[in-house]
Amino acid sequence: MKDTILEIEAAGSESDLYIIPFELGSEIVLKSTTNPVLKQKATVYGAVPGRMIMVEEPLFSLNERFGGLSEGLACGYMHGNHLLKFASKFNKRLFANVIGIDYPKKVERIRIRSSTRIPVNIETQVFLGARDETISATMLDISEGGCRLEFPRLTETQVGSEFGLTFMLPDNQDVDNLTCSVRNMEHFHEQEAAQVGVSFSGPGQAIMKVKNFCKLCAFYTERF
Repeated sequence: MKDTILEIEAAGSESDLYIIPFELGSEIVLKSTTNPVLKQKATVYGAVPGRMIMVEEPLFSLNERFGGLSEGLACGYMHGNHLLKFASKFNKRLFANVIGIDYPKKVERIRIRSSTRIPVNIETQVFLGARDETISATMLDISEGGCRLEFPRLTETQVGSEFGLTFMLPDNQDVDNLTCSVRNMEHFHEQEAAQVGVSFSGPGQAIMKVKNFCKLCAFYTERF
């Protein structure tokens, strides 16, 4: 896995209010400061700068549901090429499954300068030529710009070939007909299989889903 290079930008004084560019429906990572095992992604439903962030209630587990919220929270939010990290705490319950957490006074901004290859095991449909010509493959890893596929049998695919991919990311986002081109291949004649490295070329909406997943996943699993 390629390491992610970071640039940490100095935060302002605690009296400065940093306006976080939240997008409705985006994801935020919440982690209990007293029990780091309690860590979960949640949906952002809104924010009032200086007062409160409205998020989906994190269901750490049935037994730890309220225990994880009673103390401080370490939060991580992706915006563009930056991870925004800040401390917060439970404020109040707003609606069913929606809570308010304190808006931070201080935010650490970490810029991501390169993508990380995320190990995965995703069943993938590969469309060769016409849409009805499909081959099943397993995606072994994925990054913002491409992925590695394992085919159970030899194919006529070669470097430069183009095809489409349809799969579901681990965060339950459907990626449909993501266009890619073959960059490298490795055949395993004993198993009549092949591993193929591809780069993504479009459409933009599908690539953005992959980018957002990779950026958040890298910090969710390794650094946050």
